[in-house]
Amino acid sequence: MSKKDAYVEKAQAKIDEQVAKINQFKAKVDGGVAGQKIEAYEHIDKLEKKLETAKSRLADVADSAEDAWEDLSGRFEELAEDLSVSFKKFFSKRT
Repeated sequence: MSKKDAYVEKAQAKIDEQVAKINQFKAKVDGGVAGQKIEAYEHIDKLEKKLETAKSRLADVADSAEDAWEDLSGRFEELAEDLSVSFKKFFSKRT
């Protein structure tokens, strides 16, 4: 397995973890009060858009030439960190 393949596998695991968190949160929100549901789903929509962007960046990394993937991985890492921070901020308000 190349370094690039290992990176893509690790990054995909990060994305899968975030998808699981969103799904878990959606289940939790469904039992909440209507006003809270609206706010929560607005935030979930924002998180899902960031997640889609992260998936797109990861696809760019996976499809890149062996010598170009490291440049793209930096942009993915920044986006992944932003997504993680967004999750933490939002979930810390809800628990």
